[in-house]
Amino acid sequence: MKRFLTATAAALTVLCLSAQPKLTWTDTTHDFGAFQEDMGAVSCTFTAVNTGTEPVVVLNARANCGCTRPTYPKTPIAPGDTLSIGVSYDPTGRPGKFMKQIKIDTNCGSQHLLIKGSVIGAPATLSARYPIDAGSARISNSMTPFGQTLKGHVLAAAVNIYNPGTDSIRPAVDSLPPYINALFRPEVIAPGEQGTLSLTAYTSRCPDYGVVTDRFIIIPDPQNAPDKRTPIATTVIVNEDFSQLTEKQRANAPVVTLSEQALDFGKIQAGGADVSRTVTITNSGKSPLLIRRMFTADPALDIKLKSTRIAPGKKTEATVIADARKLRADMPLNARITLITNDPSSSSMIIRVAGQVIP
Repeated sequence: MKRFLTATAAALTVLCLSAQPKLTWTDTTHDFGAFQEDMGAVSCTFTAVNTGTEPVVVLNARANCGCTRPTYPKTPIAPGDTLSIGVSYDPTGRPGKFMKQIKIDTNCGSQHLLIKGSVIGAPATLSARYPIDAGSARISNSMTPFGQTLKGHVLAAAVNIYNPGTDSIRPAVDSLPPYINALFRPEVIAPGEQGTLSLTAYTSRCPDYGVVTDRFIIIPDPQNAPDKRTPIATTVIVNEDFSQLTEKQRANAPVVTLSEQALDFGKIQAGGADVSRTVTITNSGKSPLLIRRMFTADPALDIKLKSTRIAPGKKTEATVIADARKLRADMPLNARITLITNDPSSSSMIIRVAGQVIP
């Protein structure tokens, strides 16, 4: 009798365990392919059959992005019936490739669904997100600021490239500065998709200090349109690294002193003769002063240095020349000169330049 009861209990346990809801999905991924943003929201339906012996209840359905909206039935799905999950995707303002995940929670477990595709951007969206028209591509920015760092460190920046055409493109770069590396990902950009040009600035290879400006060229489609070239400006600020100096080294470091920190050129005849002023640079420290760079962004000014290495207690002169042919009578001379040295306490100094340009 005891054996009979044990066997009966075991049979009932197996029967209870087998009486469960179960979903069998026909597909868990939907690819919308490439479509126009102007089409508006696109939709698809995922289906699954309840192949279990108990009803299936959908507890929740949620996406990993607000642009994706799932819908599901609130009533139980009887054994043998079909569950339908609707999913819509809003492409507004989202050109390029997308991949979104939807999690379905039921009383028989969870299932992840996936939608993907590529949105071909509308003209207004492309103009806002990729304002640079580069022929067979659109580019996110024509100026790439890397920011600032210490000499020997590395900085990163990026330029996004969108392909609005119907053919794939394989972009390339030209005239890249020697201290910048560039890498396209992906190498081939399909229609309606975005690629990224990852830029890395190795300041140990950069010859200058301070604000360093350069440029390079992006060729979106060198195979079919090699002459369509878009210049991209780059800016990196390189500072000298004094962090490893000991107290003794700092005590024996060079010290820079300027005779003038403001130069007044007075009245300058526009288109007339050049005018110059002189600044004396003195090293009052205990080791050689190295002038890393002395520069200005004003094209009307030129700077001539007698020496870039100044022994302790010595001095040198810098002559600042204003080219009157590059000055306009309706624009005053208002510029600044940056002096960068190896003085750890004052490695960057500014000299103001002013003048009145007369016709």
